[in-house]
Amino acid sequence: MKLINGNHKEYHVDPPLIVIQSNNINEVALDHVFKNTGLKFVKTGWGYEAQPHNFEQIAALFLTYNFKTRYFNNADQKNTLMLKFDHHTGFDVDHICYECVAANHINTFGLAPGDRLAC
Repeated sequence: MKLINGNHKEYHVDPPLIVIQSNNINEVALDHVFKNTGLKFVKTGWGYEAQPHNFEQIAALFLTYNFKTRYFNNADQKNTLMLKFDHHTGFDVDHICYECVAANHINTFGLAPGDRLAC
């Protein structure tokens, strides 16, 4: 796939390694993903991993289940798409309290106890 970087230069990227950060996906769900995407997830220390052969498999995965996503392409994780099951929380939450932000090690950006962070 052709992308454009921040310096307006073209670069190409292969489909990223997909890591689902979960320690307990049942076999029925894994088989369902395989039948819909062709992705065979294998259990690892991070959760479950699969290497797609094309970007259509990634699109099919997102049409099969909802995920929260984070993409890494750095010295630690090269071309890796990290996924967590969404459970709809990310779309239903409008804001979170200061205490929850601090407890989850999220930058408070100068908030004080009693304040809320918009999501």
